[in-house]
Amino acid sequence: MYSTYSQFQQFQLSTQPYQDTQRTWLAVYAPGRCASLAASLELQLHRKFQLVRTLDALPAGVDGVVVAAEDAECLSTTLSYFAAALQSGADCAFCDAVFGFEGDTVVYRAAGRPEGCKCAVLSRPLLERCRAQAADPGSPSALLELAFQLAGQPVHIPQALLRYRRQPGAEDLFSQNGKRALLLSHVLDMTGAPIVLVSAVPVLRQMGYEVAVMGPGDGGSLPLFVEAGATAITHPDCVSSSLLWGLATAADLVVANTIVEVKAIRALNGGPVPVLWWLHDAFVGYGYLSHLIPRELGPNIRVCAVGSHATAAMHAHRPGFEIGQLIYGLPDYAQDTFEPYDTGYAGGLPLFVSVGAFESRKGQDILVDAIRLLPGEVRSRAAFLFVGKGADKRLLAQVQQLAADYPQNVFYVSRLTRDEIKSLMQQCTCTVCSSRDDPMPTFVTEGLIFGKPGIVSEHTGTAGLITEGVDGFVYHGDSPAALAEAMTKLIAHPGLAARMAPACRALYERYYSKQSFADTLQAQVEALLQQVQPAPDVS
Repeated sequence: MYSTYSQFQQFQLSTQPYQDTQRTWLAVYAPGRCASLAASLELQLHRKFQLVRTLDALPAGVDGVVVAAEDAECLSTTLSYFAAALQSGADCAFCDAVFGFEGDTVVYRAAGRPEGCKCAVLSRPLLERCRAQAADPGSPSALLELAFQLAGQPVHIPQALLRYRRQPGAEDLFSQNGKRALLLSHVLDMTGAPIVLVSAVPVLRQMGYEVAVMGPGDGGSLPLFVEAGATAITHPDCVSSSLLWGLATAADLVVANTIVEVKAIRALNGGPVPVLWWLHDAFVGYGYLSHLIPRELGPNIRVCAVGSHATAAMHAHRPGFEIGQLIYGLPDYAQDTFEPYDTGYAGGLPLFVSVGAFESRKGQDILVDAIRLLPGEVRSRAAFLFVGKGADKRLLAQVQQLAADYPQNVFYVSRLTRDEIKSLMQQCTCTVCSSRDDPMPTFVTEGLIFGKPGIVSEHTGTAGLITEGVDGFVYHGDSPAALAEAMTKLIAHPGLAARMAPACRALYERYYSKQSFADTLQAQVEALLQQVQPAPDVS
């Protein structure tokens, strides 16, 4: 039995609970080719079902009908989940699916996004309503389309219960009539670029787009896209697969996230599909990709960047590119409810916080040197927290040695949850970004949400937005001494950070709020669409 399941389905199957659904009677309506479906039905744990080729003479006791518009394989638990959904009061239930011969492509559907779904269970009353209104009451596709419109209690089952031995197409992600937006991300983890891309989903949906996101697999942020209302599709080779081109050319708008999507840009350059290329990248991000950047961009490509630093990184390689500004938006975490993170180890001292993976461009060593340069009397009046995975062992060793030398004032944590980060930003005094190369550090923005000033290097995108001494501080030359001087200002004047709070909050609302981002994204998309429209014929 299990040999027919993809690796992902086998993983999900191991976590599925037993459900007693035998009292629910299902019909499975598959009037077309259904060889794979019929074979997989023999393995169902739910046994009270009947495969039918017509809906004209359903037995009176049938509770619901699984409508299949295409031949597909079912997991052994598929009918159990469908029956359980009906038992819970749903009148329509749809699920995730895997695609491909190896089952290496997964489509995750959002709770309110059944568009493109080829198989679902309908309650008996909903089925009758759909048959009464359908132009072709025997067409599974027509019945499903109506059911998704008329359902009063639709349910999304977050399990890949179906398998299609083909690659997915645009019709599996989008409806036939809606505007389509496809977001391309080379990662779906909890790093900055995919996290801020999530913010584009509700904005595009408000603009009337059905949204799908394509990435390599769930690294932590995939559920955020689904919760925001996007359908997610994962494929191991998401950057250069033929699947990507097929989906992109069937969309009305493509958003390519970061320089890593340069191969998609090359393929779509000069084509009919409008593409917004959103750059978040540091200078170092161009190392192995700069030679792939097209020398010229067609009118269907519009480049945007998250501030002056990301703009300069691209201009270092293509100085002639016109680059608009699209600074990401972050939700107002200050309005969220979250458990307090215990910062008692700081002993009530003003807390300076640095967050980010340990790597040379993040410059944790500069902050270490700056803390060592502080006079002992000044250093003893503050606490310093480093948060981040120790990818660079040399940097990690420097931080750990600093913490060992000053155990009452310096602390290191490898990882915090999202709620813990929010609470930390609420409680800290100041964020410190000592990066040598950082387009727009998100943790500094998170601090601004709670009115906390940031001390940032001139080599960050944030530096171009800060008003010195009003809503933050900028130091220059990657100088530990200059950074130490900026920290000393806040330590020596205990009330200064609190007095800066309103201006810090205003900086967030002006550049980083959801409304500011929504307005800017909409303006950039509209400019792109005007850019690709053919000039009017005045002859």
